Amino acid sequence: MLFTAFSALLQLTACDSAPKPEVTQQSSQVSDQQQLIKEGKFQQARANIEKLLEQSKLSDKQRQQLAFELERMQRIERDFSADLVDIRNYIEKHIGPVTDQELADWEAKGLLENRIIDGKTKYFRSAGYNLFQLDEDALARRKGYQPFTDRAPLYALNQHHKDIVAKITEEHRQVEQKRFKIRYNLTVDANAVPDGETLKVWIPYPREIEGRQENIRYVNSNPKVHQIAGEDTLQRTIYFETQAVKDTATEFWVEYEFDTYGIGVKIDPEKVTPVMPDSELKEFLQQRPPHVVFTPEIQALSKRIVGEETNPYKIAQKLFTYVDNIPWATAIEYSTIPNISEYAMTAGHADCGQQTMLLITLLRYNGIPARWQSGWEFSPTSFDTMHDWGMVYFAPYGWVPMDVTHGVLDSANPAEKWFYLSGIDSYRLIFNDDYSREFEPAKEHFRSETVDSQRGEVEWQGGNLYFDKWSYDMQWQDISSELEPQESPEKAVDSENFSVKALDSEQLVLVVTEDEDAIQGELVGFDKKTDNNQNITWQQTDIRNSIVVGRTGIAWGKGLHPVQPGQQKQEGDGKAPAGIFELGTAFGYLPDLPTGLNYEPMSATHFCMDVASSPLYNQIADTQVVGEKALEGNSEPMRRDIHKNDKVYKKGIFVHHNPDNIAGGGSCIFLHLWRSDNSPTAGCTAMEEAAMDKLLAWLDKDKNPLMVTLTKDQYQSLKTQWQLPEIN
Repeated sequence: MLFTAFSALLQLTACDSAPKPEVTQQSSQVSDQQQLIKEGKFQQARANIEKLLEQSKLSDKQRQQLAFELERMQRIERDFSADLVDIRNYIEKHIGPVTDQELADWEAKGLLENRIIDGKTKYFRSAGYNLFQLDEDALARRKGYQPFTDRAPLYALNQHHKDIVAKITEEHRQVEQKRFKIRYNLTVDANAVPDGETLKVWIPYPREIEGRQENIRYVNSNPKVHQIAGEDTLQRTIYFETQAVKDTATEFWVEYEFDTYGIGVKIDPEKVTPVMPDSELKEFLQQRPPHVVFTPEIQALSKRIVGEETNPYKIAQKLFTYVDNIPWATAIEYSTIPNISEYAMTAGHADCGQQTMLLITLLRYNGIPARWQSGWEFSPTSFDTMHDWGMVYFAPYGWVPMDVTHGVLDSANPAEKWFYLSGIDSYRLIFNDDYSREFEPAKEHFRSETVDSQRGEVEWQGGNLYFDKWSYDMQWQDISSELEPQESPEKAVDSENFSVKALDSEQLVLVVTEDEDAIQGELVGFDKKTDNNQNITWQQTDIRNSIVVGRTGIAWGKGLHPVQPGQQKQEGDGKAPAGIFELGTAFGYLPDLPTGLNYEPMSATHFCMDVASSPLYNQIADTQVVGEKALEGNSEPMRRDIHKNDKVYKKGIFVHHNPDNIAGGGSCIFLHLWRSDNSPTAGCTAMEEAAMDKLLAWLDKDKNPLMVTLTKDQYQSLKTQWQLPEIN
């Protein structure tokens, strides 16, 4: 199978087990040019390499190594394309004027990554961005800005971590199942290759991993003809070919779905034992040049961190903590780094892959099996990013996930604190179970990313197309609602004997829409009546009006009704909740309203928290009470007339949907005023103001009013079973 010499170089086995290369004049000349590049003498290295490539004595391997060094210099120059004035302009754009001395101090601290290229100081093009990730003083001057990892809800202790820890047992490591739908687009620039030439594209594709990532289902793609690499491919892709058309960008995309699980293993350190170096785990204890090498510097660092500790798990904890404390920053391209673990050890900062490679190297040096894993990470909110992590082996527990970039969590509970040294959250998409492995089909030319595989690869007969010739976009959707609902026994509702009449309500608001996708419907009010013989009936009132619901219709919500099959409401899906819900307090902009409900006037400081990771999720909070920081990221002010210049919350009623405030289950559901009869909501039910006035005047808190929302088909199907009233 064909692959580049540089890829082959990255795939060498441990130097302890590989034969020592014969030192020839040609191999020395290759290393000589690499040294010149390290010293920043690019012009000299280029001239030497071009001259060497004219020689016939070079082996194919050496020739390709030298050709890649020419390519690597171009990639380095692309990364280090900024001058100091460019970096200064970026910084001053965000914090105002800075002095020459401040720039000099930042550079002296290694905060403005740069290198000398042919006698000129060139800066990493993201050096300004990284300053605000690395320096607290600079960050403090940039008002309202969050460093990258602070935006991610799972980089701090989250309810999701607690749920996993609470649910795992020795027999069941896999909990908190999720299902995601992915659409990945890769678009090659117009005229990136000549008209009619064949473009070859590899897009990352998930691996089936028992107990971690399962039920992968290809949905659709463009082009339709494709090749999905085998399950045993360690860097799995889906492959396409198509012809380029002059002056036209070429789009490739794939859609698929998959299940994923949160993993947790509660480790007893005293039970962890060393593994034998000649065991079946030998591969994961060895060096693997160029990135996993037990250099004298690695050995010395390990000795400083580990000390006299001999317990494998406790050693791993020390190494994990050390690497976790390396500040995060966005990275230069991995293909330009001769030794990633060495870079992470010396640069003063590292991104996820660099941290992971260093940790793998240190673990293996200490006799602890470790390996690479990577792909994409999502979150209970909208945060997502490509991401690298790993796996570590603790006997007798076996392989467990590790994520040193998420690191040590702030908790007094050891299982939560060390969660990411033996567990992983449910929001992962795994493409790679190793790094620098062959593609299927093999790539003919140099890869753009020689280590990882998260963005894709493109080539044509004339060579590789680097990242500046194409773009990518990852769109994801949490479709866990399509999984079979699993309700805990204590929360389960007896679906066979369930009845609205048994809910002790004397007022019922019935909302019916045409179907699950409809945005319009009708609201009808009913009073419960009891005759002299104690027979209970529902009597229709004169409360009857048109309503609008969510922009994508309705889906089953969390309320008083039994769990139903079908689509379940999720945060941000644009659907109003279907089911049965208590109606709560009325609210609005006015000091008071004529209603039998309790009433709470809203102020400019009242918000409904719609950030799923917040402890205030699905609750009304006042910044004057909880502070502004507690509501960071919130998008639902209750005084929309002040914050968003509309009056839809001038009068409204709280709907008790998702009463347990389950993260991601949907939040901030109200009855409120509409904009018009054809303007849907983000997930609430809305009506004209006159209809709201009439509804408020009728409702009485002492009658425990309920709201029932269904489609016509659902209403007809459940009417008898749930003993719902008949609409006249």
